[in-house]
Order: sequence, then structure tokens, then C-alpha cells
Amino acid sequence: MKNSVANKLKQVPVGYLVIGIDPHKKKHAAVIMTQDFTIHSKFKFNNSKEGFEMALERIRMEMVRTGSRGAIFAIETGGHYWRNLAYFLDERGIPFRFINQFTLKRRREGKDLNRRKNDYRDSEVAAQLLCTGEFTDTKLSHGVYAELRAAHNAYRRLVKERTRIINLVKGLLDGLFPEFTQVFQDPCGLTALSVLSICPVPEGVAAMTEDEFVNTIRTGHRGLLMRKKLRALHYAAQTSIGVKADAQSVSYELSFLVEKLQLIKRHICRIDETLVRLVNETEEGKYLLSIIGLNYISVAGILAELGSFRSYKSAKQLIKMAGSNPTESESAGKRSSHTPMSKKGRPVLRYCAWIAVIPMLRFNPDFRAWAKKLRERPVHANPLSGREIVGAALNRLLRLAFVLVKNQTFYQVPEIESMPEPELLPVAN
Repeated sequence: MKNSVANKLKQVPVGYLVIGIDPHKKKHAAVIMTQDFTIHSKFKFNNSKEGFEMALERIRMEMVRTGSRGAIFAIETGGHYWRNLAYFLDERGIPFRFINQFTLKRRREGKDLNRRKNDYRDSEVAAQLLCTGEFTDTKLSHGVYAELRAAHNAYRRLVKERTRIINLVKGLLDGLFPEFTQVFQDPCGLTALSVLSICPVPEGVAAMTEDEFVNTIRTGHRGLLMRKKLRALHYAAQTSIGVKADAQSVSYELSFLVEKLQLIKRHICRIDETLVRLVNETEEGKYLLSIIGLNYISVAGILAELGSFRSYKSAKQLIKMAGSNPTESESAGKRSSHTPMSKKGRPVLRYCAWIAVIPMLRFNPDFRAWAKKLRERPVHANPLSGREIVGAALNRLLRLAFVLVKNQTFYQVPEIESMPEPELLPVAN
């Protein structure tokens, strides 16, 4: 059985100084210690190139004083302030490892019962975790994978902001024009947005004739105009129960939200094009896109979180990175009837793979037949429910992706064996 802690301890060379770093916006806290947990120095340095150079010079002086062979950094990854220092060290070939903030917090609280906490204490605990092999063996992304990760993060933020604005528009319409969403189920369609940007108040719609209202919306509208729904909306405005007290102010806010929503939609289209281009530039993109049911956005999300597949030795590492590996749950001899996911990996990767698997279970004949067997197997063989099948399919997708990229082969639908039809025996008279 492989011991992951022992393998990690081999990554910390003997005779090296361990520098624990607690990163912050303006100044980083550093603690220099040897591998026997002896603290030799504490200091803070600015989050700038001059501050980084000053910290390296001070570490070199400490190496000479203690007779150390080198130095390795233990950086806590809480927040995003660690990125500049990590890339600075990576450019100079200085070794470093990441310390999970949750692990650091639990270790500090377990050792300090008085709940003592300060920057130097966090740096000290980070260095101790590195010496005991409790660090994250993660590599920085470079090149197209770094661009893909940044673009996909921007895509997720824009989609989230678009959903927030759509919900806000629906909430405002519930008070101003409640009948609007009865006519337009999607209040953010092209025709609906044209109405909201020109005359969202029901009194203004009712003041015009039906033809005048349709002609007003047609002015400046691009795309197919839904005239039947416009006429239905004009009819609904005659008997609308919308609030009239604050109608003018709410209409101003609606017009602002419509402009913002249109801007976000344009940016999402641009990022879609960027994601397609970046996926085509990756080594793994063409193999993953050959899988039936995967599209560019799904592949972009998976590659943005995993990075290059060259950094992984087995498919188990991909599953562990996603946190979808099943974990044992037992206490006092009692075992849970369901095996939960560990959820100790990257939640965004788990979400992207989960969303990617759902259409595959519907359109991919191989995954659909496989899921049917899991669902319909007998009770003693533990049939799986819907969510359990999706979780199992998530791991199957990651294993399939790793095999395709490793062997540099495209996906081929395996032949599904069909049951032979039973022979008809003659009936005796």
C-alpha cells in the first residue's frame, strides 16, 4: 500500500530551511525554522518585488548562519494574495508547497486551546505542516492552461451575474407589471427586452393603441418580433394590477438593468469564442471533444481546473482532485448505507464534471446503457439512485478522459451487446 505522507516527506530535502508564509494584501508574514521545529527568525516583507528580494536576501543570510543547504517555502493558500509570491518563486526555481487553510486552522486550534491567533503563528503552523508532510502537492498553471482558467472563471462570474440580474428583473416586474411574466415566460428574450427598455409601465402601454404599441417596439428592434405576444401584452396592460406609486423610478431601474444585461450577454459571447479557441489549442481538447455529450464549455471547465494531464500519473488523481472519490463512513461498528463523496477536492471541478455528465447520460448510448444496468440491477446487488448514478458517471468520465489523453486516441462508442431473442419452441398438441 502506498504511503502518500512518506512520499511527500521525500519532497522536503534534509538540511533545508522551512519558511512559513502567511500572505496578505500589503505585507506577508514569514517564519524561518529548521526541520526540528526550531524557529530562527520572524519578519514581515512588502507584497512587492523589492519586498520579495529583501525576503530572499534575509533567507540567504539565515542559510549561511545555520549552515543549511537550501530553503523551501510553505505558503498558506487562503485568499488570492499568495499568487504573486508563488509565481515569483516559480520563475526563480525556488521550491515551495501549498498549505490548505482549513488544515492549518484545525492544526492551530488543536494545539492552541486558548485560541491564540496572529500572522506569525499561522506562518509557524504552515512551516510545521510542511515538515510533517501535510501539504498540497499542486503545480502552478502556465501558458494556455493559465489563460483557460482565467477565462473560465470570468465566464462563471458573468453567468452568475446574469442570473442575478434576471432574478432582479423578475422581482421588479412582480410589482410593476405582474402580467408581463405571464405573457413572456422569459422576460429577458429579445422582444421582452425591447419592451422593457422602451415602455415597461402598463399605463404607458395601455395609453397606446395596439398598432401603435407594436410599431413603437418595432423601432430599433433587432431580430424576430413576436407580434402575438405583444398584442397579448397590450391586452393584459388594460387590466393590470401593477403598483402605480413608484412606477416611474422602477421603470428607470428596469431600463438600467436591461442595458447591463445586454452588455453581459455580449461579453459572454466573446468569452465563449475565447474558450473555444483556447480548448482547441490544448493537447487534451480534441480527445475530450470526441466524447459524445461533451461540448466546448464543459471541456473548458474540466481543463481549466485540472490543467495539463501530463501532471497526473493515474486517473485516481483526477478523481481525488475533484473530491468525488467515495469515502468510508463507519462508527462503533455501524456503517452508513450510502457511501458519500469526500468533497475534499476542487468544488468547481466537481461542479463542471457534474454538469457535463448529465447530458452524457441522456445522449451517449454507452453511458445511458451503463446507467440503466446500475439502476435496474437486483436489490442484493445495491441498485443506485439517480444522484448516485450521476456521481458514479462523474468518476467514469474522468477515468475515460485520462485514458483517451494518455493513449492519444479518440472516443469510440463500444458495441452494446444485445440479448439474443429466445427461440420459439413448437407447442405440443
